Amino acid sequence: MRVAFFADIHANLPALEAALEDARARGATHLINLGDLVGYGPEPAECLARVREVASASVLGNHDAAVCGLLDPRLFNAFARETAERAALALGAEERAWLAALPYVLEGDGFACAHGSFADPPRFNYLETKEDAALSLAAQPGFPLLVVGHTHIPRLFAQEGGVLRQLPPEDLALRPGARYVVNPGSVGFPRGERLTADYLLYDTVTGRIAFRAVPYDLAPYRLALVRNGYNPLNYWFLSPSARRRRAEQAFLTPPRSAPAPGGPFRPRRDRALPKGFWLAAALLGLLLLGAAAAAWALRPPADAPAAQAAEQPLLPPLSCWEIGGAGLSVRADEAANALTLAPAAPGRPCQATLLSPLAALPGHVGKLRLSFRTDAREHPGLRYTAQVIFHRPDGSQRKDDLHPYKTPRDCAYTVTVPNDAAAFRVRFTFSLPGALTLTAPTLRVVE
Repeated sequence: MRVAFFADIHANLPALEAALEDARARGATHLINLGDLVGYGPEPAECLARVREVASASVLGNHDAAVCGLLDPRLFNAFARETAERAALALGAEERAWLAALPYVLEGDGFACAHGSFADPPRFNYLETKEDAALSLAAQPGFPLLVVGHTHIPRLFAQEGGVLRQLPPEDLALRPGARYVVNPGSVGFPRGERLTADYLLYDTVTGRIAFRAVPYDLAPYRLALVRNGYNPLNYWFLSPSARRRRAEQAFLTPPRSAPAPGGPFRPRRDRALPKGFWLAAALLGLLLLGAAAAAWALRPPADAPAAQAAEQPLLPPLSCWEIGGAGLSVRADEAANALTLAPAAPGRPCQATLLSPLAALPGHVGKLRLSFRTDAREHPGLRYTAQVIFHRPDGSQRKDDLHPYKTPRDCAYTVTVPNDAAAFRVRFTFSLPGALTLTAPTLRVVE
């Protein structure tokens, strides 16, 4: 049989229908919903009804859990919390009961599914790294293929001969004796570079997996947002820059079925360019050269913006940051700009994520220095990471390397700002066996 795994549909009906049509065209016989059927998007009731109609099985996602009362939506950021509450109002009691009855883990013929990590599935921890994949493989032995969602980014991990590797998310045949952890990406709420409805196709006979990326028309989605009272400005993939990039990709990227080497967009080389082209190109070059010279003459002193920016920290107080994590207790000390994070239930470790608001970068910045302090008792299993995430004007991201720590300490490191970065965020992730206090993170211009 051929199984289509759909993750993170997020109430996006046009994306769901496009992915369903593609899956049918490729002979999918079973559909498995990996959770987060609702939330974010404007048509939760319609998507839920469609999935109930066509899916063979479903698992519970964190947004589903918030909508049906199994998870406190106050753990979400403001946007996610608002859309979860709206979804709960849009669904009837019977629909919410159906969500509440969904399992956290689903076991099939040679595969197992969960929304997030298999290590304590009700906590909906993200599976992003090799360490996360190793925990899930250990928690769910006996299955060669584990399929998860939650991050909205396609990922592929393979364990063979005791060695665990992260591979590019590309089509492949599963090797006998190896084990795999796969994330198909998101059907209805793309992140990072994604602008498509993504799902995974698995042929249980041949053992092949295929990552599918399906383009779809966003006009009905935008109309549904407006019709149901959602703000389209909250959806980055509807921005003008995303629309331009989608149009460029549709023109430049030949379909997968196109014959090598050229496909339908192979350039024609049998026509000479008209003479008027070269005259227009020369005039345009002169205009650009004059504009560049004028901009150079009017530029401010090179060191003035950096010096002014270096005087002030770029990060807001911790009280303005987004906090995520299940089973988490949070205590804020606004006077000291500190947060104390701890498991809500003593003796039960938890995960936490802190994300700063998106902020514009000052001009003429080459490097930034992030510094912060953590205080905690020495707990076995304490792990935390810091990372700066840069955003380009087109909405895509470039992430700095993860900086991992295992002990409380004063921390500081310097990151290089990409030339095309326009804004940034800082993200901390914590694996907490006990209480930890994060104090006064600052980000300053170095040069």
